[in-house]
Amino acid sequence: MRQSITTLHKSRGWIDRERDFHARFHPDEIRVEMYPLVRLMNDRRDVLDRCLARIAVAGRVPRVCVYSLAAQGCEPAHFRNAARDYTLAKGWQFSTLQMFTDRFGVTDPQLRPGWSAVHHQIRAGFADGVVALTHSVISPHMDEYELQLDLIEKHGGFVALVTPETAGTKS
Repeated sequence: MRQSITTLHKSRGWIDRERDFHARFHPDEIRVEMYPLVRLMNDRRDVLDRCLARIAVAGRVPRVCVYSLAAQGCEPAHFRNAARDYTLAKGWQFSTLQMFTDRFGVTDPQLRPGWSAVHHQIRAGFADGVVALTHSVISPHMDEYELQLDLIEKHGGFVALVTPETAGTKS
């Protein structure tokens, strides 16, 4: 029986198991853990690459939604323009009918109508993925962001960010 794509990319490799084994028997050693946002960025990029390869094999151009948040009722034109420019630079296809905006405030993406519409577009096959300015537009909370990445991937879609997760973080 074949494993799902989610299981394949989420499963721990031999090096992770060996590291855990070593840590269990050498608790006095100092270890450096990967910053969770870097892990999520790597997972997101892997899914993006796999989806783009699958779409290229099908001989078509990726279709995407653009997603943003509006603060105080103002349309985020500069955010949308950045996402649109990113999408056009990649050669992807989008329509103004596939530009979704939610009001800033609710952090749980599951409760936002615009984000729910993005999920519907991907689930229904009208879009292959979503482009957002930053990961915090999807959710500022790591666990919610990770859940949304998993849900989009589960429906065969991808998340592309204009500004990667680690941009602006201090080393």
